[in-house]
Amino acid sequence: MKRIKQIIRYVKALFAFADSIEAKVSAAREKTEKLRQSILAKAFSGQLVETEAEIAKKEGRDYETAEVLLERIKAEKGKKDTKK
Repeated sequence: MKRIKQIIRYVKALFAFADSIEAKVSAAREKTEKLRQSILAKAFSGQLVETEAEIAKKEGRDYETAEVLLERIKAEKGKKDTKK
C-alpha cells in the first residue's frame, strides 16, 4: 500500500511538471507570435533594412521616388503621343 501511495505521488508530480511545461510552451508561443507580428510590421514599414533612398544617398547618387518616376514616365509618354 505504501508503494502505491509513492507511485501516486510520483505520477501527480509528473503531471504537475507536465502542466508547468505546457504553460511555458504556451507563453513562449504567445511571445513568438507577438515577435513575428512585430517583425512583419517593421519589415513592411521599411525599418529592417536601408531604403533605396538611404543607399543612394550613401553612394552619392540621385534617388527618384516612385511618384516622381511615374510622373516623368507619363510626361515622356505624353511627348511621344503628341509627336505622332
